[in-house]
Amino acid sequence: MPCTVAAAMKRIIGAAVGAGVLVAWQVGAAWACGGFFCDGPSPSGPLPIAQAAENVLFVMGHDPASGASTVEAHIQVLYTGPASKFSWIVPVTSVPTVSVGADILFDRIEPPTRPSFNVTYQQEGNCRGVSGVGAGCGSAAGGVSDSAGGVGTRGGVEPPEVDVLSHGSVGPYDYVVIKSEDGGTLRTWLTDHGYYVSEDGARIIDDYVAGQFSFVAVRLQGGQDVSAIRPIVLRMTAPEACLPLKLTAIASTPDLRINVWVLGDARAVPINYAEITINQARLDWFNFGRNYDQLLKDAANEAKGNAFAVEYALSARSSMTWFALASTARTQLASANTPADFVSLLSRLGLQPTGAVLQVLRKQIPIPASVAAMGVSETNFYGSINYYWSSYSADFAAFDAAAAATAMDTEVLTPMATYARLFDREGKLTRLATFISPEEMTADPLFVTNPSLPDVAPQHMAVAHVLCGDGLDICVAPVRLRTEDGSDVMYRATGCRSYDRGTLDQLPGSQMGWARDADSDGQIVVDNREDISKMVTAHNATVPTPTKSDGCGCVAVGGSPGALLLTLAAGGVALARRRRRRSVRP
Repeated sequence: MPCTVAAAMKRIIGAAVGAGVLVAWQVGAAWACGGFFCDGPSPSGPLPIAQAAENVLFVMGHDPASGASTVEAHIQVLYTGPASKFSWIVPVTSVPTVSVGADILFDRIEPPTRPSFNVTYQQEGNCRGVSGVGAGCGSAAGGVSDSAGGVGTRGGVEPPEVDVLSHGSVGPYDYVVIKSEDGGTLRTWLTDHGYYVSEDGARIIDDYVAGQFSFVAVRLQGGQDVSAIRPIVLRMTAPEACLPLKLTAIASTPDLRINVWVLGDARAVPINYAEITINQARLDWFNFGRNYDQLLKDAANEAKGNAFAVEYALSARSSMTWFALASTARTQLASANTPADFVSLLSRLGLQPTGAVLQVLRKQIPIPASVAAMGVSETNFYGSINYYWSSYSADFAAFDAAAAATAMDTEVLTPMATYARLFDREGKLTRLATFISPEEMTADPLFVTNPSLPDVAPQHMAVAHVLCGDGLDICVAPVRLRTEDGSDVMYRATGCRSYDRGTLDQLPGSQMGWARDADSDGQIVVDNREDISKMVTAHNATVPTPTKSDGCGCVAVGGSPGALLLTLAAGGVALARRRRRRSVRP
């Protein structure tokens, strides 16, 4: 069944590795969903384009004239495969407006909304081997032309088997909106015009045709390469944001990561997928949530792939600072004397050589052939450009600061100012995330806002109580970790700040899940709290815990002193002494 409610969007097909495509909408009662089609699979391998990740921003608002709800969807899709195979198909119920966005949008909203997991330490007892325990920190990880683009136009009295409703060019793309009452006829048209339609794709397209959907088809114009790929923007009227996944399954990699941002009047929720929370007891806090993606993946799989976690939900206006730049930024860049000065200025402006900024640098300040021959990566080159400029300046291409500043202004500075105004509104920005595989893409998720739910900050903190008892060395003392959701998890030390996870990786990935709606908490559909508590208790019982005692020994939680634990404590003290003699410190 296609996207069930006005508001949808997208699907971009084919971009090159690291290249992003974005989509956004508005327009009269229309739905949109989409998928990738290309030249067809190779005889011995997968589709030439495989979607590996996707970022989407929905902006929910109202038409100032009619008051109707609108959705503007910005979508960035990362692909593997050649740009020459790029094509995008999306079903809609009315003719949408099509425009091009800028990649800098996601470069700016992704990092600050990404979850981070930190630990603070508290000593309990007389910890030997250090004077104190510090805190750790880290992160989890245009106009329309008169050309039809070779598509053809209507003619004669009788309507054609495939109606061309709209066509044109925008940015680097040619696009056409087509409709047919017969799925086979539409699929033949797509195939004749270079779009590959698999058997699964044919079935899904037939479903949309039966629902009286039209289709937007977008391709890169002839002669365009990967560097020309830009986000696509579609706009339409709709009460809900719909992320069409059914056609995505045609050319998606297993466990596709999807990040959805919703800019609306309140925190956003999925209404036909579950909203889940991860099990913090299983999170690898001591390695800054290194296993967070795997945990989210497992949690989503436990819900058969039809679930999202809310990773961020805070004031929309707080996002404006991410797009703030000095008004003199372009003038400063145009005055740079050398490539090194230009990159240094970018850094001082808060613009790092990644994403859209990197795309400009590749053209304006390419890595010299002599430096590339050394195996120097882009990250190292731009990050240490002062060194390479001082050592190999003669090998650098001619540098035009004015041209570089103009390019940066077009791709980065001006779009940032535009997006700053986009976030200047009441309401919330919400980030939701999941992992989903092609076989699980059986329903198109819908998102609405819910003013009854609390904010969600991306920064998360747990407290590690280092249990030294009457004098254990801090490097062998066990730790009791108190998580934000109230779990107390014991860890046996295997070295300084190194802890054995025991059976924790056998715990469920999700803690709870809800079937949400637009105005209440919704219904609990997943509740693993009891099972998690039992499994954590069993895990904790395997970790010896020191306590104060007359004999300065150790006892297990709820137990009495034992010879084995005394031996462990004595061994820990001896180890500490040896370490101190070697001047080893944690």
